[in-house]
Amino acid sequence: MAVSRRYAWYVLFILTLTQLLNYVDRQVVAPLLPHIQRELNLSDTQAGMLGTGFMIVHSLMAIPLGVLADKWDRRKIVSLGLAFWSIATVFSGLASSFVHLLGARAAIGIGEAAYAPAATSMLNDLFPREEWAKVIAIFNAGLFIGGALGLVLGGILVDRIGWQACFFVVGLPGLILAFVNWMVREPERSLEATKEKHDFFTVLNYPALWTVILAAAFTTFSAGALVFWLPKFLGKYHQFSSTKGALLLGLIGISAGLMGVLSGGVVADWLYRRVAGGRALALAIAFLASVPFMVWGIQTHDSTQFLIATFFISYLMGWYHGPVAAIVTDIVPAGLRGTAIAFYMFGIHILGDMPAPVIIGYISDQIGGHDGLRKAFALTILANALAGVLFLFVTFVLRRQTGDKPKVSLPAVAAAD
Repeated sequence: MAVSRRYAWYVLFILTLTQLLNYVDRQVVAPLLPHIQRELNLSDTQAGMLGTGFMIVHSLMAIPLGVLADKWDRRKIVSLGLAFWSIATVFSGLASSFVHLLGARAAIGIGEAAYAPAATSMLNDLFPREEWAKVIAIFNAGLFIGGALGLVLGGILVDRIGWQACFFVVGLPGLILAFVNWMVREPERSLEATKEKHDFFTVLNYPALWTVILAAAFTTFSAGALVFWLPKFLGKYHQFSSTKGALLLGLIGISAGLMGVLSGGVVADWLYRRVAGGRALALAIAFLASVPFMVWGIQTHDSTQFLIATFFISYLMGWYHGPVAAIVTDIVPAGLRGTAIAFYMFGIHILGDMPAPVIIGYISDQIGGHDGLRKAFALTILANALAGVLFLFVTFVLRRQTGDKPKVSLPAVAAAD
């Protein structure tokens, strides 16, 4: 039985709130690191492993949990994943050693890996196909808000209540929200998903999917490098203090990022209804348009120009978060949506944001001198350009598959209850 449109939007709100908490729990550790390092006597390498360990586990668990999302009750997967990572966050606050804390942060990766494939699949079945990019863009607005909120909460609270209590503050609300997710009704899977049976390896038969994942990996590489190194770039080349630099980048990220993710979803769906491969075309336009702003921002010695360029870079790269998941789930049959999202998550993290910081740092060290980091950033420009070209190629592939006609579908939800 189809659910009402009002109820579909309610589920979207709950899942977006869960996505927000996802990124609060993920990002809160960053402002706590100096305090954690001092108390647990951790080196920078050990501190970095807290992030790398999380990402390794998150990436490896994405595929089996994504496959599970195609076969089991997705609201239960979301609820249990949220409860698991919330408990792991609380246990982070109980850590008394590096090994204990590393284990807790890695466990968070298991819970969060369960979430995205199941949640995306639910949204695909709750909303009509031609609205997917917009809906997933709204869902991923929680990413920007949650990431910024995690940094702000950690920075404000750590000196007042200590780093351990910060993990309790952000972890415990997830147990309440897990219960709310459990009470959501499991959406009826599409007719295609219930009729057709696909095994795990069927997803390997979609070359367009792998091109999208490669393009997204270049995107994630660029984003991962910029997020990690921009604060140091600001201090080194524009003489901003750490506090002022973090505040400015945070404000730009949340404002330009939110504008980008929402407008990118709307534009991608608008093009999708009019042009075959329209969502991929939207991303090609955004990433190719970001290249001159990246060249400007990296090369300029004027701080105001740098911040303006960074705003437009953040805006254009923000387009990515809505359309790409819609493209991935549109390429494969309905019964493989969770699996496809899982492969997508694994690919972009392993090839993208996991190695990006260390590669940029290595190139900077090899070049040396004052401009080493500035020159190393040229790799992020190349990554965005390649992402744009690959998404343009995906556009032509999808146009050929659909006979140069846009794809439309009947609404998946009823107009009224």
